[in-house]
Amino acid sequence: MKRGFVMLVAEDDGNDLALFRLMVAEAAKKTGLTIYLQATRDGEETIEYLSGAGKFADRYSHPFPDIIVLDLKMPRLSGLEVLKWIKNHHEYMIIPKIMLSGSGEESDIYKAYRLCVNTYFQKPNSLEEYRELIHHLISYWAHTKRSTVKHSAN
Repeated sequence: MKRGFVMLVAEDDGNDLALFRLMVAEAAKKTGLTIYLQATRDGEETIEYLSGAGKFADRYSHPFPDIIVLDLKMPRLSGLEVLKWIKNHHEYMIIPKIMLSGSGEESDIYKAYRLCVNTYFQKPNSLEEYRELIHHLISYWAHTKRSTVKHSAN
């Protein structure tokens, strides 16, 4: 059975974020799912979001994510550094983590999987391939069974 979810995307490029939002909205409409998309602009802000710190303390406005999509190269902290932080906070380990990066470097892919990313995608070059990728990503995770993170406020 398909179900909607909260997706946290960490993306520092405004154009890439706008395109991602558009593709998620299209996929949600096509699949009939409700996707509540939250966005952060760098790795440090992503950790603040996950921790419920500062401006992310209100979980009604900033619900805890069911899925995290990370860019690899971001300011302050990279996607790999966010994965490392998550790996050291066992209560967050069950959240599916997806790396969506412009990099197809073998060393980046290897590091991401060593840090427990669930899936690594290189950003496609064409708009149609990107649309298809996001549609499949949404459809796949909508069909999965996922445990709920027991998050306590700090």
